[in-house]
Amino acid sequence: MNLRDESGTTLVELMVALMTGLVIFGALTTMLVTTMHGSSRVSSRVEATQRARIAMVNLTNQLHSACLSPEIAPVRTGSTGNSMRFVHQTGSAVAPTPILSVVSYSNGTLTQSDYKWISGASPNWVFDEKNPTSTRILLTKVAPIPPSTSIFSYYRYLNGAVSETPLNPPASGLTAEESALTVEVRAGISANPLRTPVKDAGMEANVRSSATLRLTPPSFNEGSPSKPCQ
Repeated sequence: MNLRDESGTTLVELMVALMTGLVIFGALTTMLVTTMHGSSRVSSRVEATQRARIAMVNLTNQLHSACLSPEIAPVRTGSTGNSMRFVHQTGSAVAPTPILSVVSYSNGTLTQSDYKWISGASPNWVFDEKNPTSTRILLTKVAPIPPSTSIFSYYRYLNGAVSETPLNPPASGLTAEESALTVEVRAGISANPLRTPVKDAGMEANVRSSATLRLTPPSFNEGSPSKPCQ
């Protein structure tokens, strides 16, 4: 062995190797982060979609049981874009008991309050609206689907078909005439996941649903109002 031999890795070669390693490590880190974000986004959207669909199915099922008697108005006066008031039934099909439900959106939460029937007959039921029998949260971390600022929209029949132009309730809600002609309710919500390890854009799930308040096909008589629950 020649003790005077100075051959080996130079400082320049060492720096080049170090920089090459850093580049490879950076590329692998970027790939890992991208994969983690993509996986988190997909799983979060699945979780948000499941939560939103369960809430929408429950709400739609209640609307489908809203026709208690012919030509009533299940959607009640005062319903707005973010607060829907409707009557549906509870109890047996032979002796149904009307119940008033108010589904409202506020500050990212969708809640439902139910009020019991105390007197009156169809369609002039009287409900105890000062004392809800129950109030429950349907969905949290939810919002209207942009660019809309409303969750609910209401439609009537026009010329034998459901009009594509919604009734636009003012801040005070649907009038008595508008509620009496509401035959379809559409709802659209944008739900976010409850928990996610990585905050990423595109995690929210947009879910839409609708319920038609009919027992028989609409009249094709242009002069007919085609009210709900006929």
